[in-house]
Amino acid sequence: MNRYLEVLSGSLVTFTATNLDDAFLLTLFFARRIPPRRVVAGQYLGFAILIVVSVMGAFAALAIPHRWIRLLGLLPLALGIKHLFHTRRGLGEPQSAEPLGLAPVALITLSNGADNVGVYVPFFVFERSYLWLILIAYAVLVGAWCWVGSWLGSRPVILALLGRWGDRVTPFIFISLGISILFLG
Repeated sequence: MNRYLEVLSGSLVTFTATNLDDAFLLTLFFARRIPPRRVVAGQYLGFAILIVVSVMGAFAALAIPHRWIRLLGLLPLALGIKHLFHTRRGLGEPQSAEPLGLAPVALITLSNGADNVGVYVPFFVFERSYLWLILIAYAVLVGAWCWVGSWLGSRPVILALLGRWGDRVTPFIFISLGISILFLG
């Protein structure tokens, strides 16, 4: 039972670390009054594609000698350092826009997910016997993330706070994850 809790905790950490930016996007989609069904379906579709790519990468990584697998921790570490020194444009105020369809929401989720693949592949390799549990946890967390985005999208004060502090926290989460894979993996 304890191992299941460790895997669920790892799933929560990796999902959160790679999807803070998606929380901003979801918040913006909902704040712009894009129909919720399109946002949720697009998020699940884009995320499913990221998972398929990550699982394929994890199976390819099984051909690599185990002692080299730890080097996969360089991916989230590099992403964290890149985010730390990269200045992103501000999110701005939510504006009304013509509604996006399912495909554009999925494509935005997919294009925003390079960091997901870089983090999920080593996590899936190390926890391959619990991949089923990770995927179930991720499916539940995508739904929870959509709910959070919807809730935040209706609160302008929270939207302003996310725009100000979110980019400052994300790099440290990636760096911590990369270091833990490199040295603890």
